[in-house]
Amino acid sequence: MLRVATDFFHDEENAEDIVQEVYERMLRRGWHEGDDLEALLIRATKNLCVSVWRRQKLRETERLESIPEPAGHLTADMPLLQQEQCMALENAIRRLPPSEQRLIRMKGDDLSLKEISEQTGIPKRSASAMLSTARKRLMDILKRRNDD
Repeated sequence: MLRVATDFFHDEENAEDIVQEVYERMLRRGWHEGDDLEALLIRATKNLCVSVWRRQKLRETERLESIPEPAGHLTADMPLLQQEQCMALENAIRRLPPSEQRLIRMKGDDLSLKEISEQTGIPKRSASAMLSTARKRLMDILKRRNDD
């Protein structure tokens, strides 16, 4: 279990936390006679590694969104730069699939996930995952544009 978690995170400390959490969960959950305990523990370890990794990625995304725009660095050409950035962002959004475009635009209109869910009929958790995927694609498009 420790090897699986270490291979996943490349960090001994995180791996030990994962193994401990798996043992705690298994002790609470229990197991049935005839279960292949080794396979069950390895599968639980892999599943927990993926869950922890997803939570970490979600936190990184939330931190990026909470970074305020720099203030006090205005220059004479700022309006032109802002126009160029807006045009680049709009062009990048147009390259997304229509469903992702809609979610990005709704979030850009400051709608909450609950409001997006209500308006689209998509469950809140699914809307959150789809919005995250759309953001990642949008960032990839913008990065490729900047690299060119």
